[in-house]
Amino acid sequence: MTLPYDNRLHTLDNGLRIATEHLQGARSVSFGIWIEAGSVHEAPGQEGMAHLWEHLAFKGTKRRSALDIAKSLDLLGGYSNAYTSREHTCFHARVVDTHLDEAMDILADIVLSPRPSADDLARETDVVLQEIAMVEEDPEDCLMEAFWREIWPQSSLGHSILGMPETVRSFDLSGLESWRTAHYRPGSILVSAAGHVHHEAFQGMVERHFGSLPEGSPLSAPPLGRYTPAVLMRERDTEQTHVGISFPGLGATDERRFAMGMLNAVLGGNMSSRLFQEIRERRGLAYTVYSFANAMSGQGVQQIYAAVDPERTGELLDCLRQELAKLASGGVTPEELEHARDHLLSVLYLTLESSEDRMSRLARNQLLLGRFVPPEETASRFEEVTLDEVRALAAEILDPARAGLAVMGPTVDPGWAGTFRP
Repeated sequence: MTLPYDNRLHTLDNGLRIATEHLQGARSVSFGIWIEAGSVHEAPGQEGMAHLWEHLAFKGTKRRSALDIAKSLDLLGGYSNAYTSREHTCFHARVVDTHLDEAMDILADIVLSPRPSADDLARETDVVLQEIAMVEEDPEDCLMEAFWREIWPQSSLGHSILGMPETVRSFDLSGLESWRTAHYRPGSILVSAAGHVHHEAFQGMVERHFGSLPEGSPLSAPPLGRYTPAVLMRERDTEQTHVGISFPGLGATDERRFAMGMLNAVLGGNMSSRLFQEIRERRGLAYTVYSFANAMSGQGVQQIYAAVDPERTGELLDCLRQELAKLASGGVTPEELEHARDHLLSVLYLTLESSEDRMSRLARNQLLLGRFVPPEETASRFEEVTLDEVRALAAEILDPARAGLAVMGPTVDPGWAGTFRP
């Protein structure tokens, strides 16, 4: 399948990158200002700074009040938002092509010239504390967040993106601004756009806003954490027992990532997967059961989550152990491989019809791989994955000696800790 696209890349003298993809027939443009500044870039005591800045950026600039920003974005009639991940912060919007210049002016102003007040900081601190409380109140989120910290001990990779209540309460405007100045450097910024966008015009637009930024000193990469097969047992008065399992995965640039995607699809990535069919459909053990591959730039984690009636927790763990052992011992079938391949290719082709997905894909490939990756290349890589490659990866990844386990429920049996130990 070939969809029309025209992509261009340019780097300004100060190191800021601009990537565009013109989509024929589109009238909208999706664009994003991507900053390589996320929770992994926070030192001890700074946990939550990247995320809090995402909030504070909308609270006013030199030229606009918070209400001005909200009204201006609403009048454009499109969609705008921001989010923080472990490795990036992204401010993005989707607008009709005739509003692109104005939308860029607003988002660039937010990114480059935020001027939050002490009152703004106090209010947004309370908002973030409520976000943290919401995570703690949700058993699934609470377990998986705590489990993540245990998997990456003594590493910024284990930081909560939201931060911790004690760190978030401790921030002041001076310290926050120092962190932002150090990390919002042109060499760490990429501006991407996909849709009805012409590269030369967009480049000029970006250069007007960002071209005068001083280059700044390059920042050293955060040290990589070391995956730990942690065991976390926590009693909590919940209706269900919540279970998480982890294995060391692959980084987002690993050449085996396509086989990893197919392995995850076979394991628990969709409704026809092993775990969904065996645990939910055949045994009725859980309503929710799934797996996901969490890949950062340098490393990743393969995780599984399920929720079960407390009285059947042992049965669930036995079932998980058996299914994982089958896959690790070469149990992936040719039929499962082809089904996973078709599923992932369908997902790929569907995302190509969205300018927002195309913009994000364009940016992530530039940030991770430093180049444009044609959709046909991605499809070809999935087509080339062999059964032997997936089976070999299953044996490597699903090694019980490297399995982590987290359980939270009304009763916890210490004996469960040894479920996956060889």
